[in-house]
Amino acid sequence: MNATLENIWHEFAEKLRQFIRARVADPATAEDILQDVFVKIQARLGQLKDPAKLPSWIYLIARHAIIDHYRARKETVEVPETLAAEAEPSSVEIADLQTAFLRMMDSLPEPYREALVRTEFDGLTQQQLAERLGISLSGAKSRVQRGRAQLKQMLNECCTFEFDRRGKVIECSPRAKANCAECGDEG
Repeated sequence: MNATLENIWHEFAEKLRQFIRARVADPATAEDILQDVFVKIQARLGQLKDPAKLPSWIYLIARHAIIDHYRARKETVEVPETLAAEAEPSSVEIADLQTAFLRMMDSLPEPYREALVRTEFDGLTQQQLAERLGISLSGAKSRVQRGRAQLKQMLNECCTFEFDRRGKVIECSPRAKANCAECGDEG
């Protein structure tokens, strides 16, 4: 097949129009994208090495043109340069949190505290923990899970947390009327 733009138009224009219309609701926009696809085909036709790959190459160009259309439509909001950066927690706040957290860890029952300290702070795997304590792997996993659950319960009883969409803590504050010896708040 002699791949001239005119031959390509006659063979593929209607099929491409239907392909684009199935993905773009506005007929005028679909027609604009079709025209854009043929402009790109004309510009790149000399780069096509294997004429047998012409149909897949044309549809690839069409898919990319549709994607470009939707990307261009995506609303963006300009961030003002005067936007203040989020304040980093002070070293005093971090030290207070670490102290409160360690007090909570110390208040866990011994088997759970040891399991958490060894896996979370000493870097042991749960398999290594099981071997060191002479218990089964499922027993070690159970201790770690129960220790985490008890620690989470203590944290939730003491404080309220706000998370970002990825689950990272972005705000922590003591609960009103919380009787929290770990935080030093005997309110």
